[in-house]
Amino acid sequence: MHDIVIASYLIAACVFLVGTVLLALSWQGQRTGALLILATAVSVLWGALLAYAEWRRDVATNWVFLAETLRYGAWLAFTGALLGALPMTGLLRGLRVAGHALWILLALYCLWPVAGALHGTPVAFNLYVPLFGMLLLALLGVVFLEQIYRNVDPEQRWALKFLVIALGVLFAYDVFLYSYAVLYRQVNPSAWAARGFVNALLVPLLVVAAARNPEWSLDVRVSRRAVFYSSSLLVVAIYIIATAVGGYYVRLYGGNWGRVAEITLICFAALVVLLLASSGQARSRLRVFLHKNFFSFRHDYREEWLRLTAALSGGDSELSMRAVRALAQTMDSPAGVLLMCGETDELLPEAHWNLPTPAGLKLSAHLPVFEFMRERNWIYNLAEPPPLGHAALQAPAELRGLPRAWLLVPLLLDERLIGCVVLAEARARRAFDWEDIDLLRAAGSHVAGVLAQASIARRLAEARQFEGFNRLTAFLMHDLKNVAAQQSLLLQNAERHKRNPEFIDDMLATVANSVRRITRLLEQLRGDAAPTAHGRVQLAAVIDKALEECQAQSPKPVYQPVAENLWVRANVEQLATVLGHVLRNAQDAAQAHGHVTLRTQREAGQALLEIEDDGGGMDEAFIRDRLFKPFFTTKASRGMGIGAYQAREYVRSLGGSVGVDSTPGRGTVFRIRLPLVEAEAADTVAVVDSKLAAAP
Repeated sequence: MHDIVIASYLIAACVFLVGTVLLALSWQGQRTGALLILATAVSVLWGALLAYAEWRRDVATNWVFLAETLRYGAWLAFTGALLGALPMTGLLRGLRVAGHALWILLALYCLWPVAGALHGTPVAFNLYVPLFGMLLLALLGVVFLEQIYRNVDPEQRWALKFLVIALGVLFAYDVFLYSYAVLYRQVNPSAWAARGFVNALLVPLLVVAAARNPEWSLDVRVSRRAVFYSSSLLVVAIYIIATAVGGYYVRLYGGNWGRVAEITLICFAALVVLLLASSGQARSRLRVFLHKNFFSFRHDYREEWLRLTAALSGGDSELSMRAVRALAQTMDSPAGVLLMCGETDELLPEAHWNLPTPAGLKLSAHLPVFEFMRERNWIYNLAEPPPLGHAALQAPAELRGLPRAWLLVPLLLDERLIGCVVLAEARARRAFDWEDIDLLRAAGSHVAGVLAQASIARRLAEARQFEGFNRLTAFLMHDLKNVAAQQSLLLQNAERHKRNPEFIDDMLATVANSVRRITRLLEQLRGDAAPTAHGRVQLAAVIDKALEECQAQSPKPVYQPVAENLWVRANVEQLATVLGHVLRNAQDAAQAHGHVTLRTQREAGQALLEIEDDGGGMDEAFIRDRLFKPFFTTKASRGMGIGAYQAREYVRSLGGSVGVDSTPGRGTVFRIRLPLVEAEAADTVAVVDSKLAAAP
């Protein structure tokens, strides 16, 4: 028993210390909160002193009773402060004063032997005086608690319930302990040993009471998860203790069957614990009980919001399935189904979780029930009558007929109903009130936003795929248009020059070039074309190739080359195509009787190509906003609107730039700048490739 007493009061001191620290960190300066912190702090010292006295066995009895007296004084000061905030009769005021006077006198009496020792005069210490005084203080504590609970408003009893229970057990236990000591002239050793454990069990109730009464200026936040797991462990511990006690008595009185029955009972108890621990319904019932009796609000909104966000952002399943699970877990529901509004304004099943739906389920989004949900953000409890008593607002029979269907939650976005979720009944029977409605409305709005964003992202991805396909088609048609233009010119001049050998040679060369270009396009579409390689090429060879392709159209460009050879790093075919686009645009602008000039020169380490025409010109706004805009053209059905854009993008990929100077009525000058490559860095393969590509 000696070790049990030490452990009992040490545990009480440690638990009260944790409670004191928690309350002290939450204190906001009010007197009531300070008195509660003082009472718990004195209880820490009380438990430590009693454990020390049991350990040493040489501590004078008056010091033990002094600790008891100061502990009672602290708790009576706290309960007296609560009582003073209520209307009191003269008798109650007198009892409060008498209680404070009594514990002060008892404290002085416990210090009397110390004063005698200081003066060298032994003083007799009568144990029955403090024993009887402790009994009176415990009775006064019970009276104070009874008056507090009786005089407080009925609406506030919920907040004080755990305080009254905790201190009521504390005072009632001491009434039993000290009344036993007064009657039998000895302290019950078992009750004395268990007293520390009992007091330690009361600390969580005091902390919860402080959390329920913010007017004490103690902003205590108790984690719902911690309370849930602590309560679960406490229930399991009590169950194990009860099983152990039962097994002990079964073995004691069971005779030959005692040991067998004990083992069977323990295995059965372990099986029951495992079944309850794995039961979602049991956990749900415990959670509902704790939320109903320990907290001001049913939901921890911060934790619910974090859980909802985590569930929606997880990647373990499709978003629609995660949305159903997220809303179902908010209400502790084991199943649900999501219906989304399609393009035909019909609600169709998008995902279902543990809730089968009939085949072909389809509901019109314009039904009165869904219009009512959209206008009022109304959440249907399918077990209740329709709102306002209107039969037209009754939930559809298809949804009410789903197994264990409970709630119909709308998903609203910008006052549009984009879908709804049907939730099955919760694992534990519970009331559906305003807290659930507010939480589901907020959660439904969040889920609707996430689903809408996912739908928009999906449509945007599809649009980008079509855009890429359209862009590829446009570039393909642009190249085919140029080939068709060359063939059209050949046909226009064939009747007049078909007997001219030079025309026949030019025609064959043009057809061969067209065949090469179409073959290259087909290879690119099939993916058989080799990756585009950029090598060192002679700019004059590329210009000659581009000019050759433009000779069939009037006016023919006039080439003014630079005296030296200029070398750049590029692909011959692509660069010649780019120059051909710019030259043909200049020819179209200058028309048949105009002039187009191509000049090259070296400028600041770059090759400068100027393509000038005397056409109609362009204004600054057109150059800034439309010239390089893809798929915009001024040629109506004759153009695709990507030539200038393609030229600029390719030149930029080579590290160059494209500039335009133009004045309406005076013509246009395109300036293309390309980085030069030094002659000593010759690339034989690229030179050969450029010559071969330039050959007809």
